[in-house]
Amino acid sequence: MGRFPEIVTFRLTSRCNNDCKYCYAPRGAMKEMRIAELQRMFDLFCRSGVKAIVLTGGEPLVRQDFAAVIEELDRRRIRTFLDTSGDFFSVHSEQILNKVEVLGLPIDFPDKSYRNPDNLGKVLKALESLKKRKQRPVIRIGTVVTKDNISELEKIGALIKEYPVDIWKIYEFVPQNANAIENKRLLEISEREFDEASRKAKEKFSKYFDVVISKRKDRTNAYFFVNPDGEVFMPVDDLDICREVRIGNVFEEDIVDKWEMLVSKDNYRENARVTFNYKQ
Repeated sequence: MGRFPEIVTFRLTSRCNNDCKYCYAPRGAMKEMRIAELQRMFDLFCRSGVKAIVLTGGEPLVRQDFAAVIEELDRRRIRTFLDTSGDFFSVHSEQILNKVEVLGLPIDFPDKSYRNPDNLGKVLKALESLKKRKQRPVIRIGTVVTKDNISELEKIGALIKEYPVDIWKIYEFVPQNANAIENKRLLEISEREFDEASRKAKEKFSKYFDVVISKRKDRTNAYFFVNPDGEVFMPVDDLDICREVRIGNVFEEDIVDKWEMLVSKDNYRENARVTFNYKQ
């Protein structure tokens, strides 16, 4: 088996307590690897070159064994980056604050959320609790730009500059999977509109935190993505619809060779650099 890429993105679960209009996750519950299978996968990663895992979903914090998963990664000294809605931050705050290196939280609007009526308040409460901590994860706020919020970017930037934010990642909307594809016409903006709005936000707020602009063309063929059941796939975007191309199972001997036939190494490296290569 070849050397795995240094950063692997893992959907810990496909389950979620929200149903966002722009969600790119697949609909329906997927089979999830239990802790023994996860231990086997993490051991494989340790032996094969993986330095960091991005835990995403669904909502990774809905797994009852989330704390055990974090402990297994920490025990193997695999760096952990967590993308979460923030809804359950208070439940797992100790594990997150002590064992997670990069914490990704969403802010869609300055006064509401795509997720649920309480989500923005919970995200801001989590950020407030981090203000006085000397030791904390790198905080990355993510905003997916849509027709609904493109005019609100300046207000979002003004909001988050009051909190201990290290990175503001501004995403171009990608129609991938059920919700995002169904709502494509309602949400999608032109590349020109995205470029102009994100450029203005970067010019205005770069003095407060790093502003990373994430264009969809730079994210295609750019990940080693593992589903909850161990299936490996690659998001492949033709700039109309983004498809998830199945590559194989994470335990297959030739899985890295198959991945290397699809990956854009330039896109992969650049995504890893701008998103994760940050130190406090």
